[in-house]
Amino acid sequence: MRRRRFIQLISAPVAGALSGSVPSAWAQAQDWPNRSVRVVCPFPPGGNTDVVGRLITARLQALLGQPFVFDNRPGAGGNIGSEIVAKAAPDGYTLLVSTLSTYALNVGLYRSLPYDPQKDLAPVAMTVMVPLVLVTHPSLGAANLQELMKLLRDNPGKYHYGSAGNGTSGHIACFLFADMIGAKVEHVPYKGTGPVMTDMLAGRLTYTFDAPSVLAPHIQAGALKAMAIATPERLALLPGVPTMAEAGLKGYEAYSWNAFWAPAGTPDAILDKLNAAVIKVLAEPAIREQLDKMGVPIMPAYSRAETARFMKAESDKWVPIVRASGARAD
Repeated sequence: MRRRRFIQLISAPVAGALSGSVPSAWAQAQDWPNRSVRVVCPFPPGGNTDVVGRLITARLQALLGQPFVFDNRPGAGGNIGSEIVAKAAPDGYTLLVSTLSTYALNVGLYRSLPYDPQKDLAPVAMTVMVPLVLVTHPSLGAANLQELMKLLRDNPGKYHYGSAGNGTSGHIACFLFADMIGAKVEHVPYKGTGPVMTDMLAGRLTYTFDAPSVLAPHIQAGALKAMAIATPERLALLPGVPTMAEAGLKGYEAYSWNAFWAPAGTPDAILDKLNAAVIKVLAEPAIREQLDKMGVPIMPAYSRAETARFMKAESDKWVPIVRASGARAD
């Protein structure tokens, strides 16, 4: 009897403390956000991830009533900014807006990463699909994709492609294109899309792949020549640009996508609230219209579980492709 009474006496406060912790965590999540939220973009200003991310976070700020502070932390193919978020406190006040490259491509490109995308980051919500467009400078003299491929094959090592950095989706797209057509082309990595565009417009690079939102103004102005879109269907933004298959290269596909993550361990209630907020923002007609004009279709309104499954499937698809290509970014 004494032993039973002793157990009851010590278990009662413990049970009370445990039961009190659940409402406390729930209340904390429901109160989120009650101060500014930092949104880390692991790429420089001006690129597609930056432009789309700023557009969405501005609306999240209006919807959730707290500042969403956009913080560009570029470097190492997106690994620097991603690591910052992966190692941040899991309290919902540090988020990552990034791409396929930092979640999957870099796993295949780098021998080791300072974070594990699947263990250290919690998928929150998909935002947009990013078709990639192949462009050259008009001075190159290639009238179409077939002529470009012949030019590259016939002149091994003479020409250069540029990307926003080692490990980016543009880097892999450029590499795989050269590899698939059997051409030797030198890679020039830059720190972001802006410097790539500077050298492309000056005719110092042979070709690059990038998002329609970045390339469309230059294509429409005649400053760059679009060879093909690396997705199965044409874009409404660039209706005159053929797909790779239409231009004569079947089986080639390259794209990226954008999404939100939080540090692993962030309370589910906060992640669910953010997922619902992102979906609500993307459903706004004005946002949809703006993203359509940028040539980046909105992804389906995936739940967090669906987002995680989609990302895992993408990682399973792209990591072996990158490793088989032999591309390294170390």
